[in-house]
Amino acid sequence: MLVMEALQWANDILKTRPDHGQSNLDSPMLDVEVLLAAVLDVGKPWLFTHLDCPLTPKQEERFHTFIRRRAAFEPVAYIVGSKEFYKRRFQVNRFVLIPRPATESLVEHALSAASGPERDQTVFADIGTGSGAIAVTLAAESRLPVFATDISRQAVAIAKTNATEHRVDDLVDVRQGNLIEPVVRVLTSVSSTHPDAIRRLVLCANLPYLTHFQVETGQREVRDFEPREALVAGQDGLDAYWDLFRQLKKHRQTLPKSLGVLIEIDPSQRQAVTDLICHDFTYAQPTVHKDLDGFDRIVASEL
Repeated sequence: MLVMEALQWANDILKTRPDHGQSNLDSPMLDVEVLLAAVLDVGKPWLFTHLDCPLTPKQEERFHTFIRRRAAFEPVAYIVGSKEFYKRRFQVNRFVLIPRPATESLVEHALSAASGPERDQTVFADIGTGSGAIAVTLAAESRLPVFATDISRQAVAIAKTNATEHRVDDLVDVRQGNLIEPVVRVLTSVSSTHPDAIRRLVLCANLPYLTHFQVETGQREVRDFEPREALVAGQDGLDAYWDLFRQLKKHRQTLPKSLGVLIEIDPSQRQAVTDLICHDFTYAQPTVHKDLDGFDRIVASEL
């Protein structure tokens, strides 16, 4: 099988599946290109300058396996084991969410929130880090320390691997634990010996914020493959954020005096999240920012 034949065969498979008729995959040819490039360990542009290059039997077998998995709606990122985020490639597996372009807006606003006069005494926290994409990106772009937490042991392992791969493991401290509790323990220890070492904390959180209904009626790739515990948070999707802001209120005196909090939400939650924040922090004045597609996505507060 030549590269050109492999592309055409796989595209035909993904466009129309014999067992279900018309496929509802969004971009079958793009998926095919990514999968074949991964099998051949080349960039996508290489494919179109080597259309007459033959696949080895082993490559052909692996490509057939990849296409079968994609035809069953398994996400491409899980099949190839990685996903690009903020121009970097991150390892992912079924224990962590696949990074989304919308979350790049969270990174942008976090970097901006750390650029003030106290920058040299600023640290980041990434709560619910998953693959570590946010934490690693913040560290790589700012060269500032980042605390990253996740309740999942498997997610912590992936985040540490990504920090090492991107050479920021000296800046990213990944810990397993419930929301901000690991961060509180570290900051308590630091403040006891170096009270002025950290004056500002910029805390980011992309916690689960979907409802069961949203997941069940959404894309099969998400419903059937991504970790449910990283997607769903109660009847209104806000249980995790309720817990986060309760913890922030409980430990507010332990945290640095200057505290910026940025969270990612579903656009429909704009008012509910604003009310949630102001319930625990009556003086807060949350601001809502749009993602790259123009949807309300990031809520920023100074607490």
